[in-house]
Amino acid sequence: MKYSYYPGCAQHGTASDYRKSVETVFSRLGIELEEIKNWNCCGTLHVPDKTIRVALSARNLASSGGLDLATPCNLCYSNLMRANTALEDAALKNRINEALINKYDGNTKPKHLLEVIVNDYGLTKLSEQVKKPMKIKAVPYYGCLLTRPENRFDSPENPVSLDNLIISLGAEPVKYYYKTKCCGGPILLTNEDIALGLAKELLVVAKESGADCMVVTCPMCHLQLDAKQRAVESKYNIRLDLPVIYFTQLIGLAMGLAPSELGMNKHLVSTDKLIAMIGR
Repeated sequence: MKYSYYPGCAQHGTASDYRKSVETVFSRLGIELEEIKNWNCCGTLHVPDKTIRVALSARNLASSGGLDLATPCNLCYSNLMRANTALEDAALKNRINEALINKYDGNTKPKHLLEVIVNDYGLTKLSEQVKKPMKIKAVPYYGCLLTRPENRFDSPENPVSLDNLIISLGAEPVKYYYKTKCCGGPILLTNEDIALGLAKELLVVAKESGADCMVVTCPMCHLQLDAKQRAVESKYNIRLDLPVIYFTQLIGLAMGLAPSELGMNKHLVSTDKLIAMIGR
């Protein structure tokens, strides 16, 4: 299995732990990710000019070399999918192609890495790679962008792909009605109070569910729920201490890989207790 790979900006910055787990796990599974050359930011959600925003993603899509384009980031995935939809407008497509060296032809399918694992690789095959069943309870947190209607990957209201992945690894996904609620990450720099309030709501409900960890699919969600967890505790005078891990890290642990191979030492909320629990 081979895909063109669009890592997104965070993989080479704040989400280096995610990158390490992706590279390790996908290599072990025999899934080849070929990073596209000279890629650019997808425009996230903050470029107001539609033509420029779509063109940024179109340039990445046009560099896929005829392969499906896989990405680890919910924001990047959503932007790539929204661009694909927008470029069904022939006039917009022609205008953007005039500015591109590699022309967008509309034949590239963006895929989130979760989609690659669940739909292409398959959970039955994944379960055969499990050497250490995860006897833990985990919150499946999808975030607000992964399953937006344009993405056509899972139900926008009640997605189950991450739940099913957790089950395939021997763990128990807890019922979590906030699984697609925004974590506050996109507004962290513009309104930290509201952003921390949104994160607090997600973390408190997750903690009350009795889960041992949250499992995420997005570097911005991880930044908000892991790196900002201490700020939430301080602001609201609460104690959470809830590990937040990437789904690729959960897969790696179930495959028997060492936490150091998965970048888990880089988390700000310690994963030591979780790893010790898994070890037992």
